[in-house]
Amino acid sequence: MAEEELGTFVRQVCKERGLSLRGLSVAAGLSPGTIHNLINREYQPSIFTLNQVADYLGIKRQYLWKLAGLLTDMDYEDEVRLIDPQLHFIFKQADKLPEAAKNLVINIMKSLLSYLQT
Repeated sequence: MAEEELGTFVRQVCKERGLSLRGLSVAAGLSPGTIHNLINREYQPSIFTLNQVADYLGIKRQYLWKLAGLLTDMDYEDEVRLIDPQLHFIFKQADKLPEAAKNLVINIMKSLLSYLQT
């Protein structure tokens, strides 16, 4: 899906629910500027921002991630099995962390993977 469809989709859902974009930002715990940037695609939205919007609107997180261009059909599977027992152990430990710490670990891993793949 085209990246601009994310803004169109969010606008449409808000319109259908009689919700202003400012109302969405307040209800989702985000700044109005963040919602403006998400709608107008002024920067790549963070997973946190997308999750806040998806959770408030009652939409699957992965759907917004896909609209934002963060995943393709092959990137996400409902059940992923890790073959390496060390990775399995590390991910289990990371999953027990508070949300902020978990997001930090995810962002570090994404950066590291991006660096190693180049």
